[in-house]
Amino acid sequence: MLARIVLSCCAADGIPIKIGLGGDVPHLPADTWVRATGRWIPHTAKDPVNDSDIPYFQLDAWQQITPPAEPYE
Repeated sequence: MLARIVLSCCAADGIPIKIGLGGDVPHLPADTWVRATGRWIPHTAKDPVNDSDIPYFQLDAWQQITPPAEPYE
């Protein structure tokens, strides 16, 4: 699963936006930053935290990147 935290005002109101991954998915430790390319696929799963639909992304390529100095900008 790939996630990004979306902020409206500050870190306290952060909401994770999740997407499932298909294809050759790397097994990386949590909190690893990556740049991914691919395409949406017509598959969903249920989020066990809030029961919302999680869309899926067919991973074509990925690259581990250095976290930005200001990750919440």
